[in-house]
Amino acid sequence: MLKAYKYCIYPTKSQIELIEKHFGCARFVYNYFLDFRQKEYAKGKKVGYSVTQAELTKLKKLDEYKWLNEVGSQSLQMALRSLDNAFTRFFKKKSDYPKYKSKKHFFQSFTAPQNIKIANNRVYLPKFTKDGIKLKYHREIPKNATLKQATISRHNNQYFVSILVDDNIPIPKPIKAKNAVGLDMGIENFIITSDGVLYPNQKHFIKSQKRLKRLQRRFSKKQKGSKNSQKAKLRVQKLHTKVSNQRRDYLHKISDEITNQYDIICVETLNVKGMIRNRHLSKSIADVAWSEFIRQLEYKTKWRGKTLLKIDKWFPSSQICSNCGANSGKKPLNIRKWTCKECGITHQRDINASINIRNYGLGQIDNRNTAGTVVIQACGVPSGGVTTSYGVVASYGSMKQEAQSSLAIG
Repeated sequence: MLKAYKYCIYPTKSQIELIEKHFGCARFVYNYFLDFRQKEYAKGKKVGYSVTQAELTKLKKLDEYKWLNEVGSQSLQMALRSLDNAFTRFFKKKSDYPKYKSKKHFFQSFTAPQNIKIANNRVYLPKFTKDGIKLKYHREIPKNATLKQATISRHNNQYFVSILVDDNIPIPKPIKAKNAVGLDMGIENFIITSDGVLYPNQKHFIKSQKRLKRLQRRFSKKQKGSKNSQKAKLRVQKLHTKVSNQRRDYLHKISDEITNQYDIICVETLNVKGMIRNRHLSKSIADVAWSEFIRQLEYKTKWRGKTLLKIDKWFPSSQICSNCGANSGKKPLNIRKWTCKECGITHQRDINASINIRNYGLGQIDNRNTAGTVVIQACGVPSGGVTTSYGVVASYGSMKQEAQSSLAIG
């Protein structure tokens, strides 16, 4: 499996100067050939990585662009690879059209694809082979792992190196599932499981908003370009970094707990881009970071041989009674509890939705692996349990209840 190990680095002044040159050259190459490809496409010509690579070689020989030779040639080629991947994702409708990179952006990076070495708490890369760059080696890379590439980045005023390794361990096969869980994602509570466990929304950005406003107000009053302005800007950047680290740490802890406890994890598919257009909820939706949480679940379930199932975004999980299957229709967000008119059971909205998500997910596994031998109902699974290629998964009535997580409430 491919894994990335990220470390904080502490370059010297001369190394910072060289790192910044790499950032600038990689950004220039990306933007130059983005413009080049657009012009070629306008002429009806097809342009791929090999064409841009040949053009880069010619470009470096021109007197006007000789400064490109001051940085690692492979890092410039990786910028072309990044551009080519961006176009590939766009043509496959997986992302938006590639955009130009700005030197004013808080995040800058470049990649070295080979000749990487870590020794004596230093990382050695092309153009940094003499003394190496000092790093905080807080996580040891396995001895049998193969170093694939390294990416040096600057986030606000801090420098990092992310080393991609192949651990030479085969991806584990899907284990026999003993339990399953459905996850409903919300704003009042971040995650609600089908077992009734609630993970609260920590609201990291909202808690820091008052202080952020104060720092931004001070920054706006400083003279542009002055040292005081740079200091005020750094304070704003540090607070944004702190909030980002708090959020990411919380998501990692929750995703670890859930992937360790459950073998099949069913989640709803959310149209985050569409939801964030709601001006009343956009700040809260951005702060809760649903997409990042799903991304973490995806790779952690692969690491552990677990199964992650994404439920169709049109599945009416909040409208269906998890007990009898009656559809009571849409409900406003302010309705948190409701009683089913058919069976008379009172449901907590989010827990009921998570149960429906889990049951529908089990039906998807069954439908996919047993060629429809079990009838899939809209609201649940057969009472005797579902037999799949992953093993026997109990129905909701006999589902094993997990212990309360350390980050959960209720």
